[in-house]
Amino acid sequence: MRHHQVTFVASLALLVAGCHRSESLANDPPPVASSAPSPPRTEAGAKAQPAPEPPSPIVLLAGGDVDLSRRTGQKILRDPNLDLLRDMRPSFQRADIRFANLESQVCDLDGVTVHPDNPLVFAAPPGAAAVLKRASFDVLSTANNHAWDFGKPCLVETIDRMRSVGIRTVGTTSDGADPLTPVVIEARGQKVAFFAMTAIFNDGPLRRHVAAPFVAYADMKDLARKIAAIRAEVRWVVASVHIGQEYADQPVEANRAVLAAAIDAGADVVVGHHPHTPQRVEFHHGKPIAVSLGNLVFHEHRDHPWTGWGVLARVTLHGDTAQLEACPYRLVDAAPRPLDAAQEALFWSHWDAISKGPSVAKRGARAVDGCVAMLPP
Repeated sequence: MRHHQVTFVASLALLVAGCHRSESLANDPPPVASSAPSPPRTEAGAKAQPAPEPPSPIVLLAGGDVDLSRRTGQKILRDPNLDLLRDMRPSFQRADIRFANLESQVCDLDGVTVHPDNPLVFAAPPGAAAVLKRASFDVLSTANNHAWDFGKPCLVETIDRMRSVGIRTVGTTSDGADPLTPVVIEARGQKVAFFAMTAIFNDGPLRRHVAAPFVAYADMKDLARKIAAIRAEVRWVVASVHIGQEYADQPVEANRAVLAAAIDAGADVVVGHHPHTPQRVEFHHGKPIAVSLGNLVFHEHRDHPWTGWGVLARVTLHGDTAQLEACPYRLVDAAPRPLDAAQEALFWSHWDAISKGPSVAKRGARAVDGCVAMLPP
């Protein structure tokens, strides 16, 4: 968000270089049987045990950038019962796991929600924790370019306040031990590991900054090692990467390479944040990448109208497949609202225009709630 955003493309070759796909069960090809399997043997008079029930599908709902600072923060101070996601509640209630990128720190600054000398340094008030809980979030990425806006004390307070309302944070740590530690959530008898990292940092190169032990940097070699270490314990891996060019409709090639490298590192699903505009869905080795989900709770930039639109990625994790649907909405006073028929037609016309290329998802069937299946090319 900050105008003096650090240029990081030159370092992306380092992020991608040396990436190796995790040798995991999820990525290994299934064994080829030489013949049909024989029926299980039983002792005389013994009953054959029924085959175990297959795992139920898990529905993950992933959202874009959430900013509860500045004007929205002042609204929260005036109305602690603010419910910014009330119009999206049906979608959130139908999901098993709810995730987004928390773009603003949450801490007590005596009513200050934006730095008096810099409008691009901001934080949400303590009441934002209840707002996020009201939205039923399970896990939030805090690895982004605003993770250090008011320094370590505010970062630590953010993590603590989320924990106090039962929301897990991923991509930052309060003890400086390892910010790339995953969060594991169990749903329907299956474990899902979440990783979050950022390639954008507002205060200079993250690796050389005092924040480095607290904020996860987007290093795909590190991600591959972490996924390999936990893969045997979890069924699914989701990676959130804060990367991209602000306000752009199309991703640059270097950024696409980093997102694809997260799949190569072993992720089953990759979600991107930072451009503040919705961008296309791609597939890499058959696995979906939501390049940019846009804004979820954010004020529209007056010079960039597509910052007022966004998509939720509804991902059904079932069998060996992550099936992604794009669920669009319009932002009104920073809060998402479902689309009417005219808005829906406009959105999909724009989406089709920005969704070109050999790895780009095809548009599939529309569900009754307006979500549209993203199919491999």
